[in-house]
Amino acid sequence: MPRYFFHFVWPDDAVRDTKGVELEGLEAAYRHAIGLVHQVRVRFSDADDDWLIEISDETGGKPLVVLPSIVPVFGRRRPTG
Repeated sequence: MPRYFFHFVWPDDAVRDTKGVELEGLEAAYRHAIGLVHQVRVRFSDADDDWLIEISDETGGKPLVVLPSIVPVFGRRRPTG
């Protein structure tokens, strides 16, 4: 199984994932990243959406970026505008 890495990136900083997670493929990596977005929103409910999750694979390629602003929020309203 391929290993995917989930890097949290802000405009002026980043937290690089050095361990990664073995997953079945890119779709599973996307679902994992969506779960991470939800975890961040629960733990840091007042955080802005000025960050993203950059998914990379074992080769160092970066096949996908997940923007928190496009992930639906369940259970509370997001401010608009």
